[in-house]
Amino acid sequence: MYVSGEIQVVPISPEVSMTRYIAKVKCIIEASGLEHTMHDSGTNIQGEYAVIARVVEQCMQSVLDSGSPRVLCYLKLGARTDKDSAKEMPAADKVKTYLALDKH
Repeated sequence: MYVSGEIQVVPISPEVSMTRYIAKVKCIIEASGLEHTMHDSGTNIQGEYAVIARVVEQCMQSVLDSGSPRVLCYLKLGARTDKDSAKEMPAADKVKTYLALDKH
């Protein structure tokens, strides 16, 4: 099943900076080949559900293996049958196109 959504991995650690944990998460997602876009509060992600499920597990395990005593993961996914989501323009791009055409 093809899905799209957002993943947010949150290390629970006494450290102030979480960069080293999130950098490893980014590398895991990139290595998976999934279409994704990282932003300040998470990563938009698209692909087969089974692949995303494995990637989520790898991301969480990576944070724990890197020394964080706890990790939270927020995952929002959606699927649809009325359109081919794999070929559909991302919603953010649709809005940009709409705004460019609409002169307000």
